[in-house]
Amino acid sequence: MKSSSSLFPVSLLRADLVAESYIEDTYLLKPNNSSDNSVQIAVTRLGFQGEEDRASRGIPVVLLHGSFSNRGFWFSGGGKGFAKSLLEAGFDPWMVEARGHGDSPVNDNYRDNNVEVYSKYDLPAVQDFISEQTQQKAFWVGHSLGGVTIATALAGAHLKSENVLGIVLFGAQVSRYPVALQIPGIRLLAKVALLAKKRISGKNIGPEQEPVGIAKEFVRWSGLLTGWRPQKGESYWLGLKDLEVPALGFGAKKDKADPAKYCRKLINAFSEQSQFHLLSKECGFTQDYNHVNMVVSKPAEQEVWPKAIQWMNLTFNP
Repeated sequence: MKSSSSLFPVSLLRADLVAESYIEDTYLLKPNNSSDNSVQIAVTRLGFQGEEDRASRGIPVVLLHGSFSNRGFWFSGGGKGFAKSLLEAGFDPWMVEARGHGDSPVNDNYRDNNVEVYSKYDLPAVQDFISEQTQQKAFWVGHSLGGVTIATALAGAHLKSENVLGIVLFGAQVSRYPVALQIPGIRLLAKVALLAKKRISGKNIGPEQEPVGIAKEFVRWSGLLTGWRPQKGESYWLGLKDLEVPALGFGAKKDKADPAKYCRKLINAFSEQSQFHLLSKECGFTQDYNHVNMVVSKPAEQEVWPKAIQWMNLTFNP
């Protein structure tokens, strides 16, 4: 089924009724904006059943999952999740799935997929499509690798910052890497070990696998003389200097993979008015959160999601 877009080929993959109250419209975008023309990106818009005017909804919020995950991180088949709360708060949630995740097909050059290509090619296409469909600017929300991808797209000037109302990043950082990988010899061994791989299993981590390109990029960024930067070009940190994008960050006290202090560093680079929450008992929360339950848990629904929704409302209507 074709969808109306003047940008590039877009098909409506399906429109599903979920939990008897919600409709998921899943679109497949084929932007043809990179050397791999097989790339298709699934974007799912969440709405209420029986909602007649789908063109005129609330402010769009674009949600991007982290590694080893898919859109189910934001909205489950049982009708639960942060996307649902956004919808009920009057926003217009759009859930993006990275290449080879969820409804996004595995592309020809899947092995080489990484944050750089996601941010350079896929997120700009998503931004253009949602802007075309809604005629509005949007908030962008990412967890972990999804947050890193959003930050990279802005730092690399791939996303149009003037069309970004603000960003919300959960557990996203680009400064902390295993100390061992900073040793040149060990980093070289890690690169060699990845040569024969195509995928990295998400067993016991999440429902999806990751392309080896993500791991190779992580190893490259871990070098003392490289850090967060594209294959060719200057550090992404330099790209943040001229940005003034409203930003809200969350870091979890028990997050050992992406410690809160490094998440705070990334958020603070976006704007002098950036806000950050350490999800811990000492900061007034009911528990010390970890990397996953900072978003997916009943306590997060009660005390974390409302802070993000309140911030977006205040940012849009100061």
